[in-house]
Amino acid sequence: MLWPVMLLNGCCPPDTIWALGERVETRLSWLEDPDLPADLVLHQVTVRAGTWLNANGQPWAQMIEAGDLRALRQGDHRSGDLVLDGCLIVDAYPALTGYLPLTAGVVRRVRLIQDLHEQGTDDWVRRPGGVRLIDVPDAGPDRFRDDPDLSEPTPPDWEPDPDTMRIFSPEQYYALARDRLPAEQWQARGFLIDLDVADPA
Repeated sequence: MLWPVMLLNGCCPPDTIWALGERVETRLSWLEDPDLPADLVLHQVTVRAGTWLNANGQPWAQMIEAGDLRALRQGDHRSGDLVLDGCLIVDAYPALTGYLPLTAGVVRRVRLIQDLHEQGTDDWVRRPGGVRLIDVPDAGPDRFRDDPDLSEPTPPDWEPDPDTMRIFSPEQYYALARDRLPAEQWQARGFLIDLDVADPA
């Protein structure tokens, strides 16, 4: 079965760059509201839930299972059959949940997720419903780009000058550069992976 899996910027990256046809292993969590178009997420999928205990042996979350898929679902810890909407996300906190079971699958499709933003008074403002997906061959960092891309390449021999270097917060940079920024920008959020997880024979 193909499962939609989000790989967001800022979450712990996988051990390898996820490319088409590659077999990967990862720890997953269930995301109830991925803020994606309805046709890109799962609806009314049946899974089996078991109680997952924390380090103190107390009920903490659910471990949901469907075939060979395993994923953590927070917010409830009751066991039994469930019908869920949503998608999966690569676990962003492996230091806390590194003992979770791995799910293995084959990458069948990779798409870059970009959200449309407009200039606001103090920062970029995301336009509701402004989401687009672009097919890419892998989820490498070179694919993670805004459109238009405002970043400037750094020369390989560049070294910062501590006497002149200034560090700005995103808000400060926006205020200084606003007149030179485009009215709209598609900002990269992450990748949506179609992961083929085999059902048991």
